[in-house]
This record gives sequence, C-alpha cells and structure tokens, in this order.
Amino acid sequence: MGLGLALLWWARGGWVFTLDDAYITIHNARVLIDGHDPNYGVSALVGASSLIHLALVTAFSLLLPGAAASYLVAGIGMVLFLAGLLTLGRRLGLPSPEGTALALVGMASGAGQALNGLETGLVLAAVTWTLVLALGHPSRRLALACGLLPFLRPELGLLSLALMTRQAWLRLTAGPDRMPALHAIAIDAAVMLAIAAPWLAWSVAETGALLPRTIAAKQAFFGPSPGSLPESFAYAVALIAVGIGPVAVSLPMLGRDGLASVLWSFAALFTLGFALTTWEALAHNGCRYAFALLPIALFAAMRIGAARGLRLLRLVILAQGVVAVFSLLQITAGQERVAQYEAVARWAQANLPGAHLLIHDAGMIATASDLPLTDLVGLKSPESIADHRRWTAPSFGAERFRALDAIARRSGATHAIILDDAPSRFWNSLADDLRRAGWRADPIETGSASGPYILYRLTPPSAGAAPVP
Repeated sequence: MGLGLALLWWARGGWVFTLDDAYITIHNARVLIDGHDPNYGVSALVGASSLIHLALVTAFSLLLPGAAASYLVAGIGMVLFLAGLLTLGRRLGLPSPEGTALALVGMASGAGQALNGLETGLVLAAVTWTLVLALGHPSRRLALACGLLPFLRPELGLLSLALMTRQAWLRLTAGPDRMPALHAIAIDAAVMLAIAAPWLAWSVAETGALLPRTIAAKQAFFGPSPGSLPESFAYAVALIAVGIGPVAVSLPMLGRDGLASVLWSFAALFTLGFALTTWEALAHNGCRYAFALLPIALFAAMRIGAARGLRLLRLVILAQGVVAVFSLLQITAGQERVAQYEAVARWAQANLPGAHLLIHDAGMIATASDLPLTDLVGLKSPESIADHRRWTAPSFGAERFRALDAIARRSGATHAIILDDAPSRFWNSLADDLRRAGWRADPIETGSASGPYILYRLTPPSAGAAPVP
C-alpha cells in the first residue's frame, strides 16, 4: 500500500484530490481537532456524509497533514476492498487465475472513486466484507458490520436491514426449537444497536438529526427530477450501469437463493430511492454513488463463473478491464481545477481580509482560508436548505434566484466564488441568478489565480428594487 500511495503522490504531484468535496472532510477533521469552525461556525458533522470516514481521517490527521491522512484512509480502503474480493472468489470456488483477475480488475475500475478523498473506498471495502460474512453461517460479526454500514453511507442502512432480516430467518428455520433462535436474534439486534448507538448519539448531539442531511440539501438545491417515476427509474438504472461498467450485466444473474433475493431487494430500493428523489445525483462526480453496487455486481460475476462456467466470466473480466484502464488514465482528471480553486482562495485570504464569501464548493476554500463563508447549496450552511425548499425545489429550479437572494441578504455576503463550467453553465448560472435578483456581480482580476473559479464582488440591490423578470 505504501508503494502505491507513493506512486500516486508522484503522479498527482503531491497530496491533491480531484474533487472539492474531499476537502470538506479535511476541513471537518480540522474543526474536530481545533474545536471550532472559523469559516462556517457550525458543527464539524454538518456536511459530513460519513461519520466513520470523518472519524478515521480525523484520527490520522493527529499524526499527518490532512490530505495525507485522507489518502492513507483511502489506501486502507483499497487494500481491504482487494482482500475482500480475493476472499469472495475463494469462498465461491473460483479458480485462482480468474478470481485474482476479477479482483484486480474490480479494484482498478473503482480506483478513481476509492482515491477521491471521500468515503467511497471504505464503502467498497465494507460492502465486500459484508458479503463475505453473509456467505457464512449466521454470526455476530455480520450483525456488527450491519450496525456500522449506515454510518459509512446512509443508503447502506437498507442493506443492513435486508441482511439482518435474512439472518433472522435463517436462525428461525435452522431447527424446530424457536427459543434459542429468538434468543440469538435478540443478541444480533443488541449487537447492532450497541455498535450503532455511539454514532447515532454523536450525530444527534452535533446536528440534531439521526443521519446526515447532505442528500436533503442536494435534493432541495437541485430540485426534484422531472418526469414520471418509470422514466426516473430507467435513468437511474442507466447511470448505475454507466458508473460501475460492464460488470453491471451480472446483476440480473445473481441467482435465486435467499442471499440473491436480499441483494436484489437492496439494489432495487437503492435505485428507487434515487428515482424518487433526484436521479441526476447518480451522475455527480463520476457516478460515485453508484459504486456502492460495484461489489454486488462483482459478486454476481463470481457466481456466474462458479455456477455456469468460466467463458462468460472471462468476457466480463475483459470488458471490465477496458473500463479499469480508462479509469486509471483518468485518475488525475480535475486536479488542475481544484488547484486553481486553492489559488483563488489564497488570493482572497490575502487581499480581502473583511470579505464574507458566498460559495457552492465548500471544501477547498475552507481549508485554504479562514474567511467567513456561506454555502449556497446548504451542505455546510444548513439554513440555506429552507430557502431552496421554499423557492428552488417547487419551481424545478426556475426560482432559484429568489433563494440565492434570500441567502445572500441574510448572510451579508460581499463576494462570491462561482465555477465557470462552460459549456453546461449550471454553476455559472448562479451569478446570473444573483443578477436577476438585482445584485451586481463584478468579476475581480486575481492575476495568476485566474481560471474556471471566478471571484465576484457583490453589490446588493438598491432598496425597493424588484427582481429582473
């Protein structure tokens, strides 16, 4: 693992991530260590999707710089993911060459996501090892793993419930005497609750909610998906297939036993959840949410090889290998954009000491400056969520400008940093929305920090001014 991280450090020119979201975790870890947030003035858990990932990054940040600590956690996740895939292959009786090839291809195709500075690598590892445990006899270890899964990513709570329901059924049907089975089920439940309780208590104490509100913030900001539920479900299925690659064709061939039914149920509910909320989120950041299903698809491919022969499995390995090569070639994509954001943040820190900034990418700016910030999306500024629920979501984004106006007025913002994402112009349209609400947004020349992130000076609307139609 050390050699791999060293090579990655060399390839990326240092501990630089390709997603701004990675720096939200690094910022949150620093807030936990320092005990206060100079940028947002909120708990470190606000905007944290994964409490376990944040806890691990924080622990390693006591010894290493934040970015290096995050890379170390990502590297651990990749090693555990590979080890879990190799173990699954052996448990299913795959020949060593095919089992090893599929494990390596699976790890490589998830490498870009596993090393993005978010919890995805740990999710890949955790789901894989949960499958290893589910293949065996009912056990307390499976209950323990299921108790942790929701705190890696909230959606994995569905997998926990499905697997523990199956384990309860296996215990009840193992013999004619129900009392020992009921006692074992009660202990399973106690183990799950005991391992989950500290994380639940931490979340409630810091945020007032049992689980993170990050999905709720994004749903309010981006608005509900247009179209019918069948259309949204079809789009979600397509994005999952695009995200995890050709191995997705294995999912319909999981099998017909109880474990296959559980995994099918989880995959269906996972997809339905995004279809009901915002299927477009599955496309964000290289379809990263879809990768929770990659271990299940690889497991299905292993079952195909074990039950139906190796010819089809080899075709899957070959096709997935092409995706893996492409994924590895793209492992530094986006790095320059994040580096330019850091340059803009440091310019603002040095030249705008009294500024209050509106931002939409909440990570790098908070690690590179101690300026007061307001997150337009709502991940780190949860009060923004109510404005988007009032204006943005009901109008499918048409009245987002009213929400931005309310957020900017309440925060007293003097400046904004907005991404110029031409040709799509979604993020860049936020500057247009502010102007539509009557604000002046004048770009500031930042010298060598110039790039896709643009720093604007904001001038509020004159008293009584009405929004531009």
